[in-house]
Amino acid sequence: MENPEPGGELESRLTALERDLRQGGFAQVLFNARGVGLADIEDMLIAVRARRAQDYYVRAIRLALDDKSGYQAFLADWHGADGLALRDKLQLLSIEYLTGEPSLMAEILARREAP
Repeated sequence: MENPEPGGELESRLTALERDLRQGGFAQVLFNARGVGLADIEDMLIAVRARRAQDYYVRAIRLALDDKSGYQAFLADWHGADGLALRDKLQLLSIEYLTGEPSLMAEILARREAP
């Protein structure tokens, strides 16, 4: 397992991901990524063994892939009507993730402390 070095690039990326999740859920994560580096986000979650976060992230990606035109519309305009159905699905998934445990950072810390 890769341990995020304090102040390092991995820790910075994880902190940004956690912030996006808290501020706008998986919709915010996907919108901010703009379709770039999506596999890198999953690889990062795998590297730190954040299995719960990775599972939910993959579910979010699947929602986007299942509605390609809605995903493109959502990326073009956060408030646009054509992307609204996908955004709503992502928000429901986010609520499920954010009301459960552990959070992304708690999951990483627990894995770090495990033998």
